[in-house]
Amino acid sequence: MEPNRKILIFENSHALTNYLLKEWTRIVELSVKDHGKCTVALSGGKTPIEFYSRLSHFAEFDQWHRVHLFQVDERFVPSDDKESNFRTIKENLLDYVPIPPANVHPVRTRHENVLVATEEYKHGLLYFFNVKPHEMPRFDLIILGCGEDGHVGSLHPHLDGLEDPNRLCVPVTDDYFKEERVSLSLAVINNARHIMVMVQGERKAAILKRILEDKEDLPAAKVNAREGELAFLIDRFAASQLSKPSRFTDQGEAVSI
Repeated sequence: MEPNRKILIFENSHALTNYLLKEWTRIVELSVKDHGKCTVALSGGKTPIEFYSRLSHFAEFDQWHRVHLFQVDERFVPSDDKESNFRTIKENLLDYVPIPPANVHPVRTRHENVLVATEEYKHGLLYFFNVKPHEMPRFDLIILGCGEDGHVGSLHPHLDGLEDPNRLCVPVTDDYFKEERVSLSLAVINNARHIMVMVQGERKAAILKRILEDKEDLPAAKVNAREGELAFLIDRFAASQLSKPSRFTDQGEAVSI
């Protein structure tokens, strides 16, 4: 196993979410103590909804005013569209916790096209993180899902310039997805202090084996915390094709791959 990568397998999504909630609290408190705030990029899709729903009950958490939330990616649809990642995050989390509105930094999709939306999001990152030349924004925590094709964020396997080290944000304008999208780049993702990749369900078993054991040339296989920590959080269904131990605990069973 790579020294900065953990692979944890859980009995079910509830146990996985328990672990992620503990990690959320730990990372937020650690970040606030270290530099006064915690910057987090959240993903859309179905996988993190249970986590967002349960995190929404942390209304008494005393650090919400120091948390700044961004998006890993967004579909180029109105923010109230049923396909909007921001709508998913808002309806399952933001509507229930006392995070200041100024601490929420969504991808704005009101622009005339996805290229303009991407540029605006990029410049927002540059300003917020006070990025110097030849540097990248450094998030404290990035939470990712993983598609059945190995995509993370909206970085799909056939995307041009996937590994460009100088890109902050990527406009996804080809026909791979149903909608055009805006995504954080692989360079920004890999620069985070903590990266959590959630993989759940039997439908993800084949691609997970290709990512972790076969090490195929897929976006999810290229996620690699350069100077931070990377954890794959997997339920036993997604792990069904991996070499793995026969038992699982609430803390997850560590697997060397």
